[in-house]
Amino acid sequence: MDRMFARSPAQHPASKGSAALVSVLVNIVLIGGKLLVGLLTGSLAILADAAHSFLDLSASIFALAGIRAADKPADEHHAFGHAKAENISSLVQMFLLGATCIAIVIESVRRLVVPSEVRVAWYSFAVVLGAVVIDFVISRYLGQVSQAHGGSAALEADALHFTSDLWASLAVLAGITVVAVFGWQTADPLAGIAVAIIIGSTALRQGRRTAQVLLDAMPDARTLRAIERILETDPSIHGYHALRARQAGKHVLLDVSVHVEGALSLSQAHDVGHAVSERIRRELPAVSDAVVHVEPAEDEHG
Repeated sequence: MDRMFARSPAQHPASKGSAALVSVLVNIVLIGGKLLVGLLTGSLAILADAAHSFLDLSASIFALAGIRAADKPADEHHAFGHAKAENISSLVQMFLLGATCIAIVIESVRRLVVPSEVRVAWYSFAVVLGAVVIDFVISRYLGQVSQAHGGSAALEADALHFTSDLWASLAVLAGITVVAVFGWQTADPLAGIAVAIIIGSTALRQGRRTAQVLLDAMPDARTLRAIERILETDPSIHGYHALRARQAGKHVLLDVSVHVEGALSLSQAHDVGHAVSERIRRELPAVSDAVVHVEPAEDEHG
């Protein structure tokens, strides 16, 4: 399946907006198929999966809106650009997943208390298996487009939706199989609860990660260590302090004070700071802005 989205070096990757639009269209197809089969068979698990796909559709629309907003250039009111629009989009998607999770659990418990018959037909399996394949392919596609553009919080969240949908569909498949083979009707609402657990864990994990970005948390340890390595090995500086970094979308913004020879002229010290900033951005493409303050080494604060 990877070959479906493979590209030669001469080809350009799909735009993030195009990938989000594909996600929207695919979710519309999935919703239609699952909703039709769920209503025909009375399967709560399949209806829960359809509800999951409906929320996935909403999430894909938010992803598309977030990507378009994030692409706007910086202006007088947003000097650092609009990249965090993707993170806001991602957080909204996680809230939608959480709401779906709660609704599915409530309905599943109701079905366990007041059982209802589930009819399993061949098309039940066909639709669920088809959903598994589609979820896998689109999740990989969105991940590849995100990677090709250096990362996208909105697309990664959208890909996570399709991955959780894949596992949810597998849980549904297990539930309707038990109903079909053993006639155990409670397997269907139990599968619905399993779907809710998968959705809930996904929402919590991704929501926590996105909230950290919106709260201006430091970037991951690997990126931070790479920045520190550059500062520690650059021969033109004699130490540094006050290193601060935060994220906007997938971009890292940082500022740091470096120590240089006190005998350097103002112009020479400026050149050193400019060179350090350029090196950081060159070696670490995720860093889109590096503000380097220059101080004489004898004034080092430690």
